[in-house]
Amino acid sequence: MRICVDAGHGGTDPGAIGRTPFTLKEKDFNLQLALKLEPELIRRGHEVLMVRRSDRTFSLGARARFANMHGAQLFISIHANAAANVSAEGMEVFHFTGSAQGQRFARRILDQMLQTFPDHKNRGIKEANFAVLRLTNMPAVLVECEFLTHPRQLEFLADDSNQQALAEAIARGVSESN
Repeated sequence: MRICVDAGHGGTDPGAIGRTPFTLKEKDFNLQLALKLEPELIRRGHEVLMVRRSDRTFSLGARARFANMHGAQLFISIHANAAANVSAEGMEVFHFTGSAQGQRFARRILDQMLQTFPDHKNRGIKEANFAVLRLTNMPAVLVECEFLTHPRQLEFLADDSNQQALAEAIARGVSESN
């Protein structure tokens, strides 16, 4: 399967910023995870298109156009969540409203993430009208890995071994959905 991996935000758009116990910009976490996800998908026989491999700015429309132009069969946007309430935590995956295929991918990806990290809160599968989900011509998911604004989860997201395990879980979820 040809999969487009989108490391959300980037360049002039930092996304969310975790500040306690240290600072981590969402754009940096997203790129680190996306770069770990690519070889995991390739190892499972998928062709991977990367929206970005460095700290560059892309509009939401440009991200979708890239996937559409290259005939991607699945679009995965990688993100970390944020909330005003620093106790908010958990993993969730979004798909476009009414997309049965998107819902199937979202369910399998979230299931694998929670099997890998069973102590994390399940925030569920959710429908959304996000531009990258709406403007893509293929099933699309937006993966929220955890909350940068929760101090313990910020440390979780910054850990290289956790990022690798997340990449493996997402790749397993994609492969199980075929």
